[in-house]
Amino acid sequence: MKFKILKVPIGILFLGLLLLFACEEPEQPTYDANHPDPNPTGFQPAKIDSLSPGEGFLKDVVQIYGKRFNTEPQFNFVAFGSKVAEVLSASENMLEVRAPNISGETVKVKIGVKGSEFWSNETDFVFFDALSTIDEEILWPMGVAVDDSDNVYIGSAGDEVIYKITPDGTKSQFAAVPVSGAIEFGPGNYLYVCEQGEGKIVRISPDGTTVEDVVTVDSPIDFDWDANGDMYIVSNWIGINRFDTGGGLTQVASIDNGKCLRIFESNLYVSDIWNGVIKKYDITANGLENEEDIYEGDSPLGIEFDAEGTMYFTEAWETSLYTMKPDGTQEVLYEGQLMTPMHYLTFYKKKMYIVYPGWGDVGQTMSAYIGVEQAPNYGRSQ
Repeated sequence: MKFKILKVPIGILFLGLLLLFACEEPEQPTYDANHPDPNPTGFQPAKIDSLSPGEGFLKDVVQIYGKRFNTEPQFNFVAFGSKVAEVLSASENMLEVRAPNISGETVKVKIGVKGSEFWSNETDFVFFDALSTIDEEILWPMGVAVDDSDNVYIGSAGDEVIYKITPDGTKSQFAAVPVSGAIEFGPGNYLYVCEQGEGKIVRISPDGTTVEDVVTVDSPIDFDWDANGDMYIVSNWIGINRFDTGGGLTQVASIDNGKCLRIFESNLYVSDIWNGVIKKYDITANGLENEEDIYEGDSPLGIEFDAEGTMYFTEAWETSLYTMKPDGTQEVLYEGQLMTPMHYLTFYKKKMYIVYPGWGDVGQTMSAYIGVEQAPNYGRSQ
């Protein structure tokens, strides 16, 4: 009986609360002709008529023609398989999108638009294989460069030569030098080469017939030029030196384990592998100033930049290519599809050239399509 006596008052209280809440004003907004629903539904789905092109690489710009697209780019959701494309521009009958990071697959493209509860019809897009093996026979490859005719140059620390590989795959010896570090084309179309063991950087004439010293510096491993033509050199266990156009050599920064150095606009970037950071400096008349750690990871190694200011970098012991945009957002390219470690990078046109050194054994050099132009090489323009 006690249970029944308690139950009745509780039930009455519960009913009273329901009546109280029912009498309150509803919080849902009211829509009318003067106050339209900002997110209406019931619209017809978009329709895809064609893609132009219907095949290509990641990052390529693709036009999608059809009907009932939203004229605001952000209100169109364009799926390429399981990934989303960036919508660059939009009209009722055409969307311009940047293809997402997919390689070697045929995927279904479909579109969702704001206001419709249904997907559009689907159509195929073929992604070309964006990875290519250039060489896997060179002994201890160190450094890679590309000339204006798309010939690829790879240094061999084991053979002490630079090999030249033409676009059709023909390989020949370009020059005999004890390469040990980065190589890159610079002023006068000369090929500049690090010789760590010899403590200098040399340059090879465009025809490969002459080799001459450029600068004597301890343990050079990588270098780049600024817009004024000054060369910046990172040396193992020492730091960064500036070799100016007047022939002066000055140490401008100390860094424990610098491995790769790149210049973009008025900033210098360098990877410090064992401290796990990528550093950024302002290039000034007085040297390098305002040191800043812009990335912290396990063991960043290679660095490159595209024309839009996106930084591409590798992590030793990882098999992916990483990116960081100027606003700090990051993305992974070719996740798990590359090599480890990837020490030397060269960005030319829309391809990244990557070297796995092999550490005294046969290594590998490959290319990965990026889809965006590389940043200017100030040395090439001198």
